[in-house]
Amino acid sequence: MVKKGSYSSKKCPCLICKNMTGSCKRNCDGSIYCYHSSPDVAPSGYVHVRELSEGMGHEFIEPLIVDELLRAAKELQCRGKKASARDMSNLTGLPSSWAMAVQKAYPLLFPEWNNSSNLSYNKPKPKGANTLMENFPQSSQEKVLSDAERDKQYRQVLSQLQLQETHRNHLRDVRSLGEFIEYIGFRSWQSIQVSNVSADLPGVVKRDGLFYLWGAKGIFLPMRNELEQIIAFQLLPDNRETGKYKWGSSAPVNGNCPRLDNGEMPLTFCRTQTVEIQSVGFVEGVLKAWSVACFLKQIVIGAPGAAWDCSPKLLRRYLEKVAQDRNIAIKDVVVDLYVDAGMLTNEHIMRRYYETVKLLQQWECKVRIGWWGQFTKDKLDIDDLIIRGLRCQITYISVNEWITLWPEEMRYSLLNSDAQFDTRDWVAPVQHLHRSELGYRKKMKGLEENLGWEWIPKAGFSFIVERELVGTNNAFGGLMLQVKRSYDSVTEQDRVVVPAEALHKVADFINCLARSTGKVYLVNKLKQEELHKYLHKQIAAYRARGGKVYKLSERIGRQADGTWVFPDCQISASGRFITELESGWVFNHALIAKEKIPLPQINQNAETGVLKRLVSGMRNFFEESGFMPAFFTMAFSVAGLFYDEIQESEGFFPVLGLYGDAGTGKTVAANIALSLLGLDYRATLHKTSESAYHERFKLMGGLTQFLDDPDKAQIAWICQQVKTHYGGGSRFVRENHQDPHSPLMVASNYSIGDDDPIVLSRLIRLVFEQTPKPVAFGELRSVSRICSCVLPDLIKLGYPQPEVKDLESQLIEKLPASHARFASSLALIGYYAFRLAELSGAVSSSEVWKYLALLCDDANKDESKKSSLDDFIDKLLILRSQTEVGEWNCRLITEDNNLENRNYKSLAVYLHGVWSLMSRYFKNDLPYSQKMIRQQIEKVGGKTYSKQKFHCDRDSSITYQRWKVNIKADINGEIIMPKPPEMLVRSCVEIPIDFLRERLSSFEGSFNHDLHNLDDV
Repeated sequence: MVKKGSYSSKKCPCLICKNMTGSCKRNCDGSIYCYHSSPDVAPSGYVHVRELSEGMGHEFIEPLIVDELLRAAKELQCRGKKASARDMSNLTGLPSSWAMAVQKAYPLLFPEWNNSSNLSYNKPKPKGANTLMENFPQSSQEKVLSDAERDKQYRQVLSQLQLQETHRNHLRDVRSLGEFIEYIGFRSWQSIQVSNVSADLPGVVKRDGLFYLWGAKGIFLPMRNELEQIIAFQLLPDNRETGKYKWGSSAPVNGNCPRLDNGEMPLTFCRTQTVEIQSVGFVEGVLKAWSVACFLKQIVIGAPGAAWDCSPKLLRRYLEKVAQDRNIAIKDVVVDLYVDAGMLTNEHIMRRYYETVKLLQQWECKVRIGWWGQFTKDKLDIDDLIIRGLRCQITYISVNEWITLWPEEMRYSLLNSDAQFDTRDWVAPVQHLHRSELGYRKKMKGLEENLGWEWIPKAGFSFIVERELVGTNNAFGGLMLQVKRSYDSVTEQDRVVVPAEALHKVADFINCLARSTGKVYLVNKLKQEELHKYLHKQIAAYRARGGKVYKLSERIGRQADGTWVFPDCQISASGRFITELESGWVFNHALIAKEKIPLPQINQNAETGVLKRLVSGMRNFFEESGFMPAFFTMAFSVAGLFYDEIQESEGFFPVLGLYGDAGTGKTVAANIALSLLGLDYRATLHKTSESAYHERFKLMGGLTQFLDDPDKAQIAWICQQVKTHYGGGSRFVRENHQDPHSPLMVASNYSIGDDDPIVLSRLIRLVFEQTPKPVAFGELRSVSRICSCVLPDLIKLGYPQPEVKDLESQLIEKLPASHARFASSLALIGYYAFRLAELSGAVSSSEVWKYLALLCDDANKDESKKSSLDDFIDKLLILRSQTEVGEWNCRLITEDNNLENRNYKSLAVYLHGVWSLMSRYFKNDLPYSQKMIRQQIEKVGGKTYSKQKFHCDRDSSITYQRWKVNIKADINGEIIMPKPPEMLVRSCVEIPIDFLRERLSSFEGSFNHDLHNLDDV
């Protein structure tokens, strides 16, 4: 099928060979059929695809197509996939042969597809068939040299080359660079044998064991980096029929291309010995860049093909070096873009300029356009203008002013290349030319002409969209705005996150700005639809300049993908400080606006040995008795960093309970543990509503929450929280799902959960028994204020499940009598205690093992493994002491129905009557049902359905018991025996007497013994 396109002409010469006779063709799909070139002459950015049929020419693809395929590859690699040609083709809709061509042209970006073990096309091919190395001469299998190694070898080459007189004359007479020839390092390039180099150097080939320079004869134009190292070069060939400038490369003969070890093409950093202009110039080309740097005495960054944006890492490195040398931030660097003459009609170069400007604006650099009226090609370029002494014609205009000079078709092509960014039909307010106001310009009516425009203000402020934000987990997204009022100073503007729900009404929008900045914002009849129109245009402009969508943080701390987001910094899941650009997350200040949640303050300055100092300070303060409990408290907070991951993997996370007498250091230990997270005593929870309590756990990710010294009235509520928090239980209040994302730590003067085995099984209890040393507190506090700098190192620990499970298997052997949950919980905290000991270098593993053994011994003695039936019997004894249980609903049964013989066989319980009493007295503290009790009675050999006689009612039974205790006699001294209550048969359960063990005596009535003793008398 014949492709649609246009043939080369004088107006549109071939982009590859510059042919204007109509023989070459530029296709609408982005490919080029060139019939006058070879694969190795493609300009920078173009990629050779294949040889056309019968060897008539070659097919190339344009840089925009290459960029699209590279973006698709990057997206696939970010998903963890290999960027195969087929997947790249499916993602872009472009031919897979083009994707394969890009893979071969950029081997460093596709190592998996350029490794000989993965290439099916390395197999033997039929005789006469072209190999891929022949079809893709720009590919390379050679080692890519570092900047320093390239500089070393290129200087060896320069020492073996001379500068021919014709070349010297050209540089001196035409370019006026005579006095800079030696400083810059120009040489005459020719194919000669050289020494002290390797075949890995671009421009060098190896033949018969010897090294030769490769490339056309011409002038060697060095490209230096910010350290003045020669990292690449271009050639100004003597024969310029196939192009004016050529990259220094040996790729066409299976050598290396000039691409750097980071995968980017080189940029040249031109700096003379004297710098007078403080801004940084951007000039297309290498020789032109050196000319401008020498004559303007300005640092100039040159890019062949104006492709600065194609090497963003290298470009940012250069600008950061400039900023560092001048002791300023990169956002304060001023960039002067010197646009070549006639480029306003060259879409390819204009796109490179525009993409570069967007990149610089993204870094917040201040961009100016050098302008001297160079609309057409007959005007002078910047280097020619300076050489002729006309630098006074240079003026500097803003980017917006420059855009207004573009032809209409160019403006629409670049700014509205996609129809989704065309907002011309949205009649929205505009910003005032001289003030930060929004409004409309209205033509004044009158008989005279040129009456001008009337300004109708709508808002006393203006704003632009800095970030577009999307919500996660059904949360609202929003916009991050840069807002400036008309009366704010030049340098004063505010960054505000506006949630989506605040964009629907003007009042809500204004209130959000005011609440976030503390300033007053005024409007003049600004309507909702006018606000929406302006927002629409701003979002479209943001997308048009390459803005991407960011995620609005769900909580403070750890997000769903493992990234840690704080107000002043972000940390990757691998434990590295990163920026918003790298993470794609933006901190949501609205999270804390309503809840008043304390914000972590992370120390971003590395402090040598701070963890060791902190642990040593803890040992000095808590002394031997309290040190290990405090150390394990800190280990708990470190484990809590991975709360979500552990809950997802294991389905549980224990609660930490600190207990001991007042003044034993429980609160200090907890606050020290929180200091690793950038928190202090202000983050402590005291009395709080249930909604606020759950909201705190919802909005804090991986940041341990500390509940200190709760009232006794709260104990029942706290026990319930322990039960639910262990399994990550959620609280649902209408549309608000309050899922916890952080662990809980409780400190109290008494041990929580002593009488509830279910609570005990979910707790790790650490006891503090000794008063700390007060004189050591000052040093400990000072270190705790800076110790959050170790947070990235703690995040690197991750959650290694196999290692934790291995420790659990070792602890199980030491916990024969404890609940099965306890080994898992203790292994979790114990593992991070070992890691903390290792990181700090101040605690030995034997100390950790010794304390683990102590905790295991305590766990074996507690009642966390007590069965439901045991607990039921214990509660019966409590009710018996309150005279709520007695012979009318709970009595001992003997073999011969004679209590005096004490040959008991079981305890009969009228379960229906007793259960209502238990439910009333113990309320929510019954973690079992009647059915469970019956099952356990049956399991221990009792009877679940039996008939026994009980006293008829409570009052009669109590009266009878009192008569038996208070013996009375008649006037003759005869004992008056009380009349026993009426006996009724009731359905009951019978618990075997052996199960009662030492509790049997508690169910025996003391009156029997008293009566027996009286008879003896």
